[in-house]
Amino acid sequence: MTSIERCLPMLVAILLLSGCSERSLETVRKVTYPPDFNYVSTQKLRGAMNQFAWYTGLLQRNLDNTEITPEQRLQTVQILKKMEELAADLGSRSLSSNHRQISENIDVFRRDIVEARNGLLRNPPDYNKARIVPSYCLRCHALGKER
Repeated sequence: MTSIERCLPMLVAILLLSGCSERSLETVRKVTYPPDFNYVSTQKLRGAMNQFAWYTGLLQRNLDNTEITPEQRLQTVQILKKMEELAADLGSRSLSSNHRQISENIDVFRRDIVEARNGLLRNPPDYNKARIVPSYCLRCHALGKER
C-alpha cells in the first residue's frame, strides 16, 4: 500500500469535516428540528452570557452609590434595555430550546428586567428591582450546579 493510499481515508475525512461548518450545520438544523425549536449555538450562548456579565458589572457600578445621578439612572435604563434585547434574542418559553434552563427561565428573566427598568422610569425612581438584577443570574446558574 502506497503512502497516498494510506492517507486517502484521512484526506476524505478532513474534507468532509471541513464541510461541516456552523453555516452547514445551521442548514441541517432547519430540516431536523421542528419549526418551534430555537437552537442556540454554544458560541451564541457564551457570547450572550459574557455580555450579561459585562452589563451586570456596569449595572452594579451605577447602582452602588447611595446618591445616583440622573445620568447614572439613564445609563442604567439603557443597560437594562440592552439586557432585555439580549434576553429576547435567546428565545422564549413558548419556543423550546436545546438549553432547557434558558427555555424555562428566559421569560421571567426578561419580565423582571422590564420591571426593573420601569421602576427607574418612575417619578421618583425605584432602584430596588434594578439593584437585584444581578441575583437573577442565579436562577439558571445555581440550578445548573444542582442538576
